[in-house]
Amino acid sequence: MPSSNSGRRGAHVPTRYRYDWSLFEDWCAAADLESLPAEPMALAQFLHENPATPHTQICRVSAINYFHHRAGVAAPGRVTALRAQLNTRRTDRLAHRRNIAEQVLRQIPTVGWPHGLFGRRDAALLVFTVYAGLPFDAVGRLRRSDIEVDAGELFIGGTHQVRVRPSSDRSVCPVRTYEQWAQILDFTDRHPSTRLLARHLSRVDDREETCSEPILPGSRRDGPLFTPIDRWGYLPLIPEPLSAAAIAQLVRARLNGTASLHVLPPKSLTRLERDLRDGTGADSGPYSSPASMVIEMERDYYTRGIAARRHTHERMRTVDNLLDEVETEADQLLERTLEILERYS
Repeated sequence: MPSSNSGRRGAHVPTRYRYDWSLFEDWCAAADLESLPAEPMALAQFLHENPATPHTQICRVSAINYFHHRAGVAAPGRVTALRAQLNTRRTDRLAHRRNIAEQVLRQIPTVGWPHGLFGRRDAALLVFTVYAGLPFDAVGRLRRSDIEVDAGELFIGGTHQVRVRPSSDRSVCPVRTYEQWAQILDFTDRHPSTRLLARHLSRVDDREETCSEPILPGSRRDGPLFTPIDRWGYLPLIPEPLSAAAIAQLVRARLNGTASLHVLPPKSLTRLERDLRDGTGADSGPYSSPASMVIEMERDYYTRGIAARRHTHERMRTVDNLLDEVETEADQLLERTLEILERYS
């Protein structure tokens, strides 16, 4: 009968963890399962068969994680799926954001150049942050091999073990949204040319597009699932992951309706084109050259865009540090509260 007595060794084990760990060890012994290291599914089954208040369940997971960290093995309570089930407040926030994301997904373009490329990436970001509930930094660390479509559901492996169900509405189906981005990754694997990708997205008809055969980009080439894209639609030659700050900015912009339209700047006429236009009297005719679009744009178009991005960058630069400080202080307050309860109980 597999079991572990490491939880009973050592004089420096916090008293508040001993009972929960002993309960978990006894349950694993009865279920003929390993308690150290424990599988995430075993921990999930333990919590299901031993119902309690959310606070008590969090304390149990903390105790189990403590003994795993102490033994130098992976803590099963760090799995994203488990943490999401225990954090009811975050679950409620994600449910509210999911309603907003559904409306946004209906409006995001998935064809055309380059807005179709940015649209597919941003829509996939919404799937992993809002539908799957992954933190921004976790999304930035995702690898293409971490994702697969299993039995029609989107499965995120690794330390997440999250499943996202499909939707009958194709316009907001998270599985189809991921597959549209996976098609881009697969296309760039086979045709590493931005010009060919632009031609492909310009010819694709969103109504006729099919995802009947799931594309698993990790089977062809592994790498970051999300990478930066410059304004011209060029992906980096050496894939590098998109930062958590960039992901947060893109997701919030989509949810707030302030995302860039990603329209290419107007192309200036070449000398030959200008000579041909002047020689044929095109200035007075109905011909509208690409250069004429510059006049139609507002004069402060670029100035306002640069100012908005600078302002956002300045305000968001310290967000990660602030969140880390808040999380640290919350953990310290929780530790003090548990010590007080233990002392006077």
